[in-house]
Amino acid sequence: LDIDADFLITDLCPMDVLLQRIGRLHRHANERPEAYRIAQVLVLTPLGDDLTPLLTHAKNGLGRHRNGGGVYDDLRILEATRRLLAETPEVHIPDDNRFLVEAATHPARLEALQTELGEAWQSLAAKLEGDVSAEKTIGHLHTLDVEREFGEEEFPSGVQVGTRLGAQDRVVHFDPEQPGPFGELLKTLPIRYHLLPKDLSPDAEPTAVTHQEDCTSFRLGEALFRYSRLGLERLKDQ
Repeated sequence: LDIDADFLITDLCPMDVLLQRIGRLHRHANERPEAYRIAQVLVLTPLGDDLTPLLTHAKNGLGRHRNGGGVYDDLRILEATRRLLAETPEVHIPDDNRFLVEAATHPARLEALQTELGEAWQSLAAKLEGDVSAEKTIGHLHTLDVEREFGEEEFPSGVQVGTRLGAQDRVVHFDPEQPGPFGELLKTLPIRYHLLPKDLSPDAEPTAVTHQEDCTSFRLGEALFRYSRLGLERLKDQ
């Protein structure tokens, strides 16, 4: 959106994000009301300018969740940004952009800040470093060698792959093949996980197969099924 605002009210956020938001002010050389001929920004901060409670309870996108992650999980950057805004009464954008970003995000600045603020902040830094390390490890495990042709990659053929929810569907085989309801022989039939009986053996195949009036009935484990032009149905046990 081509937003051209005069006055911005924003929650505290990392300096680089704040500069992006400020970029929505006075984007065009339009005539402004007298009170807004100078762009204005109001940055809202936690009560008392104290970010310490967010170390244990993330709130409104500020802070790290207990199991990692968050919108703005690095409170050190937020605290550095807050201090920089309080200590710098006047800035010139974009001339000061590099200074502002580096002063609020540089590793040396963050390390000095966590040392000053104490053990809880140092613990946060260690957790954030662990999060990054875990993400790198997971990413490494999912990489492919770009120097190898796709056909050379070895994908295990005996591995069962579930759906995104972890559910295991089944594909059963008919031997001999059965007449299908649509004029073709029925060789295999996929069965959704919610239709499968509990404790079904991994090696289970259709038994008691019968065909009548374009319907194929069979048992799979303890369950009775019927396949017709209406699809696959699990019948009540008889």
